[in-house]
Amino acid sequence: HLEAVHLEAVDGINVAPSDWGFLDMARIAEASGIPVWQASNVDLGLFDVFRMHASAAAPNCTLGSDLCGNFVHEHSLLAEPLIQQGYAMVPDKPGLGVELDEEAVEKYTVR
Repeated sequence: HLEAVHLEAVDGINVAPSDWGFLDMARIAEASGIPVWQASNVDLGLFDVFRMHASAAAPNCTLGSDLCGNFVHEHSLLAEPLIQQGYAMVPDKPGLGVELDEEAVEKYTVR
């Protein structure tokens, strides 16, 4: 990433959700005026909401990021869906802002 930014070889950077240094990479890109986005690894709801918060904390995360897991998994394990009426809004409740569906967690627990 750094070499591509230095060479001015990119117009945008897709920081993979497995890159725990998302905010660091976003700051580097921001210093060079480059927007970023996050792609999905087809995650469950809890990790999707974590990524939503990280994206909201990066002023240059202005390119459309995706939340594919909600459309692939039988259940996100969240009490309420992240995407409602076509929009994913960053929750503003305490913590990550979501509640787990305890019945779903129990259903999918492997013992």
